[in-house]
Amino acid sequence: VSTVPVTTDTLPSNVPKLDVKGTNWAIFAFRFQTAVEAKDMWGHFDGTAAKPMFTSPIMMSTDETDEHNKWRKNKGISKHLLTQCIPDSTALKLRKLATVKEMWKEIEREYTEKGPTCKRTCTPNSLSLGC
Repeated sequence: VSTVPVTTDTLPSNVPKLDVKGTNWAIFAFRFQTAVEAKDMWGHFDGTAAKPMFTSPIMMSTDETDEHNKWRKNKGISKHLLTQCIPDSTALKLRKLATVKEMWKEIEREYTEKGPTCKRTCTPNSLSLGC
């Protein structure tokens, strides 16, 4: 029995590239969130994977250093997952934002406004509620 390796830095082929006009926003948001949750990276998008805080950043323990490095790596992977499936023009707008959560909120705002289907039916938050 062979196994398929699970990679954390690529999205499955069923996650579409987000259309610049937002026409596929509802299905993109649903499939993107599902894929990112499966990779255990959604915390960077909803803000629950907060940056670790330490009492003394100058003298972090080995465990604290490892925790910080893991958080930074996962933040980078999360950014990569997001930027590989959005239009270049949108990615460039996100450069100035510091966190993945801020980036995702900006994308939600922009594409919920653009996407006529989403205006009538869903936002990514309602997708997670089963609407």
